[in-house]
Amino acid sequence: MAFQPDIIVTGPDGVMLVVEVKASVPNLELSEGQLKRYMSGMQCPTGVLITPEHIWVYRDLYITRTPESIQRIGEFDTKGLWQQPPPAEASLFEVFVQQWLERLAQQPAQELPPNISGTFREYVLPAVTNGEVRAAHPRYF
Repeated sequence: MAFQPDIIVTGPDGVMLVVEVKASVPNLELSEGQLKRYMSGMQCPTGVLITPEHIWVYRDLYITRTPESIQRIGEFDTKGLWQQPPPAEASLFEVFVQQWLERLAQQPAQELPPNISGTFREYVLPAVTNGEVRAAHPRYF
């Protein structure tokens, strides 16, 4: 089956942010590769891979038109990120992350701990504040 992200943020010029939400990442290299290929194919500048414990942020440097142009620019612990613990069930965690991104668009300064604030302010917040955050596929509960 082809890779499909869990959340996308779209704007007038296309996909601005791709978010892959996982309950766990047993193979980071595989998950990164899928995300990078999708970002490259969609010409999306920023991607996020998120689990209940970690967030990885990716940026297309536009050196080439291949996934190799996309680099990991940040890796962060989620401790202190959310006011409540995230749900363990994968579908509910997707909804949890989407709602968090939607809140970030409304109140960006109040939601970010110092360890991720800089990277998120530069790369993620412009997308969520200027775009539309939505599920990238149907969710079944």
